[in-house]
Amino acid sequence: MPAEPAAEQAADLEAAARVQALWVRFQPQMLARVESIEEALAALVESRLDDELRRRAERDAHRLAGSAGTLGRHYASVLARSLEELLTRPGPVDAMELSDALVQVESLRSELTDAPSADQSIAEDRPVVLVMHHDAELAAGIGLAVEARGLASQVATSVPTAREALDVAIPAVALVDLGQGDDGVLDLVRELSTRTPPVVVLAVTHGTGFFDRVEAVRAGIQAFLPGSLSPNELAGAAAATLEAAGRDRQRLLAVDDDPAVLAALVAILEPAGIVVTGVTEPERFWATLRESAPDLVVLDLDMPVVSGTELCRLLRADPRWSALPVVFLTSHVGRDTIEAIFAAGADDYVPKPVGGPELVTRITNRLERTKILQARAETDPLTGLANRRKFESQWTRLQAMAERYGQPLSFALLDLDHFREVNNRYGHEVGDVVLKHIGRLLSECFRGEDVVARWGGEEIALAMYGMSRSDGVRRVTDALRAISEKTMATPDGQSFRVSFSGGVSEHKVDGATLLDLYRRADEALYAAKALGRSRVLPAGEWRDVHGYDRLVDVVVVEDDDVVAELLAHALADSGYRSLCVNDGQAAVELLTDASRQPPRLVLLDISLPSLDGFAVLEHLRRTGMLEATRVIVLTARSSEEEILRALAAGAFDHVGKPFSLPVLMHRVRRALAG
Repeated sequence: MPAEPAAEQAADLEAAARVQALWVRFQPQMLARVESIEEALAALVESRLDDELRRRAERDAHRLAGSAGTLGRHYASVLARSLEELLTRPGPVDAMELSDALVQVESLRSELTDAPSADQSIAEDRPVVLVMHHDAELAAGIGLAVEARGLASQVATSVPTAREALDVAIPAVALVDLGQGDDGVLDLVRELSTRTPPVVVLAVTHGTGFFDRVEAVRAGIQAFLPGSLSPNELAGAAAATLEAAGRDRQRLLAVDDDPAVLAALVAILEPAGIVVTGVTEPERFWATLRESAPDLVVLDLDMPVVSGTELCRLLRADPRWSALPVVFLTSHVGRDTIEAIFAAGADDYVPKPVGGPELVTRITNRLERTKILQARAETDPLTGLANRRKFESQWTRLQAMAERYGQPLSFALLDLDHFREVNNRYGHEVGDVVLKHIGRLLSECFRGEDVVARWGGEEIALAMYGMSRSDGVRRVTDALRAISEKTMATPDGQSFRVSFSGGVSEHKVDGATLLDLYRRADEALYAAKALGRSRVLPAGEWRDVHGYDRLVDVVVVEDDDVVAELLAHALADSGYRSLCVNDGQAAVELLTDASRQPPRLVLLDISLPSLDGFAVLEHLRRTGMLEATRVIVLTARSSEEEILRALAAGAFDHVGKPFSLPVLMHRVRRALAG
């Protein structure tokens, strides 16, 4: 049989070490359960065993059978299972069976009192951040900022002291100063990045300096952080990286009333790259499910209050979680039990005591299948970017992270300039190629913790963690510059360039919800297009940009001054800029003025002097204005023939006079939202 790959061996050794460390932690609890069983047997000898004492002993024997075997004491698991069967069996227990049971209890105690090996140690529960910086004062400051975020820190000022820290605990993230001029730094980076699981290494730099960035990336550096950042900002970057890594790793929610089993699951599965969240009380299941959003659920079959099969049925009855994979842990593997498990909707089961390799194989296989299905459901098939559903899910996580660590979070909305012209001139196949190209370039321009998604059509959304609105504008503008310099080629040899316009809003500054931020960014995006395209504007500040006074949301074409003024006030109250025209010919001249950005909406009265509304509408249709502008027709003659004529001419909607102002404004908002 061929030897296991080194990475798998390392993961197995780490899992074994964790299981051994857990033995130190849970051994007293297991011995207390032996005392409970012995107390019940003594009461049975003296004919004073009541139901409460029996149930407690049954439960303790059941827990021991699962947890002792999972933690490597397999014979103890066999003894506990035998005692559980004795205590659960109805009818009297004869003297011989009772005598054997007392002997088994002593053997069980002996199995559980084996001294742990001298090198056992309790693993650090908190994620560890290694800080290696030649400036001892700055390194200590970064370490304190890391600890303030609820993480554990290891501080080193040289490569040798960093290696000493690795003998104590393996970090999840390392902040490494590349300005020390020590060749050993890259060797350390290589060692960290090739571990199983790999350590994410962030480089702190003061320019390129002594180290070549290409060599640093080859060694395993994941990102470069400027040395000018404060200790708090560097610690925030480490925390954000950990959070992002947690998002990328697959997540498992385990429900078992035995804490030892949950701890063993963590020890076995985390070296395989699986984040485990444990719950001992089934009543906390739903809240934890929402918070952790797992990729798979592991349920213990036999639990007090609510059984595992009942929890599984509840999951399957909820549309949000009905497709979530469920694996059972069970001490009973009889035919009736297995049938009940699958009848409840389970995908698989693993017998207790849990064996490490078998559990890892079954869980990872199930997660891989789930990952493939999720990727299909959360990825835009054309661009390969995240889709809107995935973006909204990731935004929720980033928002919680920003609030927890006090970091800024920005939203950007981008829209390709003149994309309809690309489709019309070169064909939709070339348009698809452009979207793929832009998606790939944007993915390269932004960091791993940022989210780039196709929002819809040619719109792309960005979530930028740790960036204020002004920072976001600069980052997106840099991406715009890089993309607009690229030349696209058509199959027949024609070449062209593309650009985009964008708006950026900031969480809490421009709105509290994603919808609020989308609206503010969309307003800035619209202004960017109106002011010449190929630019990125910040939400809230774009009104100060030169040329804003020529931007109009709605043009009202109405010769009744009272109605026109009423509409102007209603539009202003809703936050829309409007312009009123009382003549059909004047409306055509205004709407076809090349120096103006077309309005998003026209409220067009049919009865007008010089040119009636139908003539205006026909002119807009012929000149292509209706591609960028929607029209709601207002008319006092609401015959079916007139309505059909307006809609056939390209009107978006029709409202009869006299109209209800709230109803009209609802239709205005609907037209502008589209």
